[in-house]
Amino acid sequence: MDQTLKNYKVNVVLLFIAQAIALTSTITIVTYSALVGKMITGSTALATIPAASGLVAAALTAYPASMFMKKYGRRRGFQLGAVFALLSGLCAFYGIYAENFIIFVLGVMQHGIFQSFSAFYRFTALEVTPLHKHKQAVSYVLAGGLVAALIAPTAARFFESIFYLPLQNAGSYILVMALSFVTQLIMLFIKFPDHNLANSAEENFNKVRPSFWEVLKRPVFLCASLNAAGAYLIMSYIMTASPIEIVDYCGFQVSDAASVIQWHAMFMFLPSFFCGSLIGKVGPVKVMMAGMLCMVMSASFAILGLELINFYGSLILIGLGWNFMFTAGTILLERAYSPREKAHVQGMNDFVVYGLTACSTLSSGYILDRFGWVVMNEMVFVVVGILFLVTIWYVISDRRVMRLNTM
Repeated sequence: MDQTLKNYKVNVVLLFIAQAIALTSTITIVTYSALVGKMITGSTALATIPAASGLVAAALTAYPASMFMKKYGRRRGFQLGAVFALLSGLCAFYGIYAENFIIFVLGVMQHGIFQSFSAFYRFTALEVTPLHKHKQAVSYVLAGGLVAALIAPTAARFFESIFYLPLQNAGSYILVMALSFVTQLIMLFIKFPDHNLANSAEENFNKVRPSFWEVLKRPVFLCASLNAAGAYLIMSYIMTASPIEIVDYCGFQVSDAASVIQWHAMFMFLPSFFCGSLIGKVGPVKVMMAGMLCMVMSASFAILGLELINFYGSLILIGLGWNFMFTAGTILLERAYSPREKAHVQGMNDFVVYGLTACSTLSSGYILDRFGWVVMNEMVFVVVGILFLVTIWYVISDRRVMRLNTM
């Protein structure tokens, strides 16, 4: 057995820690970027631009990040991503100091590049574990987000207080810089597969790369990718606007908004401890359907009222729905590519995920300002309806192929 697979338990634990660190950094960025954007510009419509810019950067660099790691290996890719996290913290901090919105946006954009690299932790879990452990490995690595949800708000407040900075929210970006160094340390201990061996093994395959349109024609790719993207789209769309709605429109405290986001993040990752096993028992499609139901219930709960309990209930249900849809989509994506296509298709998938999410995040501030919270949540029903139809189409197509193969 390959030495990497022998150490798979240690590798999964280290990837779990790396995921926790990356998402602590991301939750900090997401929680504060809209509030800082509003603080600098005074505009609700502009407040979500920083978070959206990060997702645009993640979308644009997802495929190049995958190709970089294909050529130079996972370790160097993740280390390069951590460098961008460091630069992000520095730039965002200076943007707050100078009260310069453009510099602040550039800082958050660089964090998007880090996100595009760290998103491949879940795919790396597949590479460092035996085949029969794939579903559990992906789920366990994603569970690192639960640790992030628990520690991110406390860590951000600690960094705010320990530096005693006269700049509101600036200390949280020092946390982002500190976490980038911890990421570099973790990467030294993970035993990654030898990318040179993997690349030389690919020489036995046809080297023609699948075109983007060729991959898009595959029902399994569309179902897996759109469900993962749809989960992220809805989650980011509502979560980005939530702190503004809670604080500026409903008059609650910033601590209330942070608490809602914390509970939301906890329930994004809490199901990871059992979601992989659930997918193994009932299949990814049924789990994705359960996620869609959670999204519909979330929007319904949000429309019912503007009390804190409504925000907690809505964001918790979105967290559950995200986990079911995103984890199941990641597992289903394995069926969409051959070994030689892995890097290309994974990069295309994350381009779709982050691209659609960036569009929703960019528009969320404007839609909240122009149409209001209720209309925002009514739009969730439309997105879920489209995803339901795509999933049904995939199931029908898959059954048709299975019938033809058995004839």
